[in-house]
Amino acid sequence: MDDKDKMLRQKIVEAVQTMNYQDTQAWSDLDLLSTSTQVDTVETFEKEIRFKEDEFQGPLTWYVVLRYGMNTNDPLETSESFPGTFRGRIVDSEPVIDDMTVDTSSFHGEIADYDAPDF
Repeated sequence: MDDKDKMLRQKIVEAVQTMNYQDTQAWSDLDLLSTSTQVDTVETFEKEIRFKEDEFQGPLTWYVVLRYGMNTNDPLETSESFPGTFRGRIVDSEPVIDDMTVDTSSFHGEIADYDAPDF
């Protein structure tokens, strides 16, 4: 990996991590999990980002805090992590994140029927 490629990958990771998650497809799935869902961290790895012309995609892991019973005397808080993906494109040498997804099937006790999209 040359320096230019490494810098682009770092920019993509930063763009994923600074994304307003409530603007993503994943947020509606995450928000359903608890009374008050909070995204703690989103983790992705430079080396796992794949490119096809000006488009890119990669896997990520959502780390969230789920809170229940916030209006009671005995609220419950738990942490969970879920796999997901992101995809985007390069516009004027800058990464633009178009979509972020999450697979919450493990939370519901389902077997994941999720494959990364063909790229």
